[in-house]
Amino acid sequence: MIRAGWWLPLLFAAQALAQDDPMVGRYKQFFREEIAGKWEREGLAEMRVVMVRGFQRHDVPEAARWLMLKAMSDEAGDVVRAAVQILSNYKGPGTVAAMADAWGKKFKKSPEGRALVLEAFGKIKLDTAEGPIAKGFKDRDARVAAAACLAAGAGPRIKFRADLEKLLKHKHPVVRAAACTALAQLGGEQSLPLIFKVFCGDASHRVRHDAWQACKKLTLLDLPCDPTAWQDFWKERAGEATGDSKNPWGATFPRLHAKARPAASFFKIPVLADRIVFVLDTSNDMNSPWLIDHKTERKKPKADRIPSFFSVKTRWGLVKAYVNACLKQLPEDTRVAFVFYNLNVAVFPETGKFLKNTKKSRGLIKKHLDEGVTLGGTTALFDGLARGWGFLKEGDADTNFKKGCDTLVFVTDGRPTAGRLKKLPDRIRDEVWRVAASRQIHVHAVGLHNHQFDLLQAMAKDSGALYVHAQQHGDPAEPQDLDFWPKKKKAFEQARKKTK
Repeated sequence: MIRAGWWLPLLFAAQALAQDDPMVGRYKQFFREEIAGKWEREGLAEMRVVMVRGFQRHDVPEAARWLMLKAMSDEAGDVVRAAVQILSNYKGPGTVAAMADAWGKKFKKSPEGRALVLEAFGKIKLDTAEGPIAKGFKDRDARVAAAACLAAGAGPRIKFRADLEKLLKHKHPVVRAAACTALAQLGGEQSLPLIFKVFCGDASHRVRHDAWQACKKLTLLDLPCDPTAWQDFWKERAGEATGDSKNPWGATFPRLHAKARPAASFFKIPVLADRIVFVLDTSNDMNSPWLIDHKTERKKPKADRIPSFFSVKTRWGLVKAYVNACLKQLPEDTRVAFVFYNLNVAVFPETGKFLKNTKKSRGLIKKHLDEGVTLGGTTALFDGLARGWGFLKEGDADTNFKKGCDTLVFVTDGRPTAGRLKKLPDRIRDEVWRVAASRQIHVHAVGLHNHQFDLLQAMAKDSGALYVHAQQHGDPAEPQDLDFWPKKKKAFEQARKKTK
């Protein structure tokens, strides 16, 4: 039980510091004896977040740094998130030095810790933060090198452009993908020819997806994730540089990799990745009817229609139709797996290993979706997510980094009502952010009907992915960002009233 008013000494100390009172020395002693001890004794993540956020208001740098860095090793995602956000607000070079020291010592054996501290380095607009970022490029662990790329782009630090361009050839795809994203954040078209070649010729589906996103951002062209669709753009740029021996676009269109193909579509979200886990809600509400106007649907272009709309009767039927259609579009060398969650969590394949997306595998998946999934119970939302990003070994994101998913497709029609972190959407968001930031996982989120809108939107935005609100009242499902729901809510409510 937490003693009421435990924060009062902090308030008194802050007042004393503001007046440059001799009590500063006493406060430091109080910190060492009381606050550090309380942190060790306090097991509730919610109270640790209060301590972290409260301490940023107290001008005792060594105390604040200690607590921030202590928080970085906490197991709760919301504590870590609060620490990263606050660390990035400390502008003094002493704070950066303390962070850099912890980065090299405290987190020497924790790649996730180093990656998350680099998140803070990226937001600190000081030259002293550039040393750890440059060091991160050379880290043995790919997730740390990827985090260093994103930190360089977040600055944005133009001086790292050449380093990022070299990392486009890194041996690990997650680093190459992060380098594409970072170069897009830096802006300018200097690196565009190199990114374009990655888009056309990289062996990784995920890297080509992120290179495509970078091309869209740098060119402001909304062209599909298909290199051939960009040929006219390439020819135009190459023509502009004709006769220049240093033409960065080259004499001929870049050679396409044998695996290169357009992205698949899931609720109109472009999906292209090496390892995908579909995390699907199988709670009782997924049995609810899903109304479709067949006449209207037939008039749409085939690419815009709901897959197999004539046979879709329920929410679960809708999800199955989109899954089967997406798998048919994905390359056969893509690895896929499934997590089904209600009150409990089940996986497919039951071996816990990814399936190669062959015709035979697609048949097995379709049969399992039709016959092997039982709908019912409440919604253990976080349990499904955790099983998804730790598919090869439940919940162990660290050991699964090299073989786990790089893209997670999440679907729900409700709110967290069971399992771990039930009724705590903010905590779930923080955990998703922590895993996405430390492993560079995209979490595409699809919400059916009246779901936890703000949570799904934030999950997608925090991981650089897309969110869709699919509804059966006349508003078409389109990939959206956090601005979506406030703009659409009124129209949705009006449409729903008309159907009653």
